[in-house]
Amino acid sequence: MNVNPLEWSYQGWRLFFLISAIWNLLGCIEGTLLPAKNMLRYYGVETDDSHTLFLNRSFWGAVLVFGIGYLIIAYDPGKHLGIVAMGIIGKILVSANWFYLYGTGRAKAPALFAAVGDSIFTFFFIVYLYSGVRIP
Repeated sequence: MNVNPLEWSYQGWRLFFLISAIWNLLGCIEGTLLPAKNMLRYYGVETDDSHTLFLNRSFWGAVLVFGIGYLIIAYDPGKHLGIVAMGIIGKILVSANWFYLYGTGRAKAPALFAAVGDSIFTFFFIVYLYSGVRIP
């Protein structure tokens, strides 16, 4: 696959969206199954507060839903531009919050890693919207 996204084919974009789905799906495993461990890893917070764990699990549940959305895009990118736009908005909001939390000392390196990754995916999602590649 060519590394220049402006030259990617329809199939190249399908592969990219499959990779973005895997990124989300792998990212949400710990947060949905082990929210207390995830809170400690991402934020350095040790808690058994049911409301906090519910909110963290819910956040990662939303990440799971977005991952499913990226799988849908991977099937036929040209037909799901609305999901791409939602992904851009979601990734900007989440990564901005993680950058803020990391910058203020309230998040750990895994949150920074996720913020950087989501920022990179955001860039490519925007490139896709403007690339004009819509059909095989």
